[in-house]
Amino acid sequence: MKTKVIIIDDHALFNEGMRLILKESGFFEVVEQVYDSRQAQIKCFSLKADLIIVDYNMPYLNGLEVVRQLNAWDSDTKIVIVIMYADKKEIELFKKEGVDAYITKTTPAIQLIETLKKVMKGEKIFAFQNNVKAISENDSFANKHQFTKREMEILRLIKQEETTEKIANMLNISFYNVETHRKNINHKLKFKSKKEFYDFLDTIEE
Repeated sequence: MKTKVIIIDDHALFNEGMRLILKESGFFEVVEQVYDSRQAQIKCFSLKADLIIVDYNMPYLNGLEVVRQLNAWDSDTKIVIVIMYADKKEIELFKKEGVDAYITKTTPAIQLIETLKKVMKGEKIFAFQNNVKAISENDSFANKHQFTKREMEILRLIKQEETTEKIANMLNISFYNVETHRKNINHKLKFKSKKEFYDFLDTIEE
């Protein structure tokens, strides 16, 4: 029997992409796609899924607020948070709120499926892709160059060759907000050529 899944994500493109990946795996069946976090509680309560995948950054209610609503009623449903990347403080919050695992938005499809299968077997996954080590390294890197957390997110996505528009959608911020962050990054780095900038990107841990 396939695992019944509900996806809660306000980005239609990501939500639909997740549905297709899960469908093609043959192990999961998406029974509902929720695009407005305010509808999450009633949808999840009425459908009784085995697994709920919820985006962390959403308007109205963020991922943890949704998790708290879901935990208000007794359920054996597994809950997985989707996030761009998580720092140690956020990981501790996930554990405290009873989240079973988190995945990053840059996770390859094969690894996503394997992670979800492990969750359904009862595993708790909070050191995804050696993420704790990577974040510790990136904190030092960010401090050295005086980058904010948001600027580090944007730098990683630029390194992955994402466009400004795609970055805005992935981080749930405006196009102009991303452009402002990029200008601030350039101001801090003061590189004279694009080659210097892209050489610098190669030094960033993903």
